[in-house]
Amino acid sequence: MGVVPSQVHASLTRLSVAGLLRPNVRAANLRALVEFIAHGVRYAFPAMKGPLAVGVPTAYSAAPLSAEVDAIDVVVWPAPMHPAAVQGFSVAPLYPAAPTLLERHPPTYQLLAITDALRLGDPRTRVIARERLEQSLGVRA
Repeated sequence: MGVVPSQVHASLTRLSVAGLLRPNVRAANLRALVEFIAHGVRYAFPAMKGPLAVGVPTAYSAAPLSAEVDAIDVVVWPAPMHPAAVQGFSVAPLYPAAPTLLERHPPTYQLLAITDALRLGDPRTRVIARERLEQSLGVRA
C-alpha cells in the first residue's frame, strides 16, 4: 500500500492501545473497529465536499452504496488521469493513494468508500453504510 515500515509499526501500536487490535495476536477487534468507524471516524477525520473535480467515485457514489443510496450529487477522490474518473464534488481521501485501490485492491477501495459515506452521509446513508461495513468485515449485528 506504499506505507513505510515505521508508519506501520507506529499505527499498530496506536491500534493496540485503542483496543482495535486483539492483544498478543495482531488480529483486528472487528466489533471495536466497526464502532470506531461508524461513530468516531467522522469526528476524528472530518470530511467536507470541495469544489468540482474529476476523480474516482467514493462514499455513496461508489459501489456498493451507489445502488442503494439515491444521491443527487457525486463525490470523488481527485484523480483526473484515472481511467474510471468521473466529475463530482471532491473530498480528500483518508489515504493519499486511495484512488489507485480501485484496481490494486477492490475490497479495500470499497471499505474506504464506505468509510467516506460514514464521514459525509446523512443519517439514513450512515445506517446503510454501517450495514455494508459490517457485511464487508463479517461482523454480525
